[in-house]
Amino acid sequence: MEITRATPSDLVQTVDRLTHAFARDPITGFLLQDGPTYQERLMRFFSLLMRARLALDMPVLVARDGADIHGIVMGNIPSPPAWPADIAQEWENFERSVPGMADRLAIYEGLAAQFAPTVPHYYLGVIGVDPAMHGQGIGMRLISSFCELSAADGLSQGVYLETGEPSNVRFYERAGFVETGRGTMGSATLWCMYRPHERDGD
Repeated sequence: MEITRATPSDLVQTVDRLTHAFARDPITGFLLQDGPTYQERLMRFFSLLMRARLALDMPVLVARDGADIHGIVMGNIPSPPAWPADIAQEWENFERSVPGMADRLAIYEGLAAQFAPTVPHYYLGVIGVDPAMHGQGIGMRLISSFCELSAADGLSQGVYLETGEPSNVRFYERAGFVETGRGTMGSATLWCMYRPHERDGD
């Protein structure tokens, strides 16, 4: 198993893995609303996020074993650029196709911003591992690799993330994250967490 940068040819398999990993996630459940079209919405959601980040050369890492992808982590650098116009338009169309999504997204983003660090940082937006591969340390390796990218960037002072899954909080704490705050979105709780970098001389 190795952690490498993702490429556009990884898109289909990666989105499939994320769709299974987030089948019951409270955050995507809140944003996209559970129902008969939830899986289709989830696939489109992750496809757009990954395509935008690949186009902008944002951090997108996959855990691969030969041709098989078992996990992914992706996010943003400090002050990321705007999305390419064509993908941004697709996102707007997607938002309009999901009733109330724009309002729910505003609630989520407001909470995330409220507890985000004020210093420049990397944002870990998505991490997912094939449920069949849980317990093999893949998630921790993905987080470590993402944090290493952030630490190598002199502009970044740490990594920030959120989770709506209570069982993930302890996992992130083991990875060095501490809670910065929490809030509620409908019936879900959003935990906001941050891991500052340890610099030489700190």
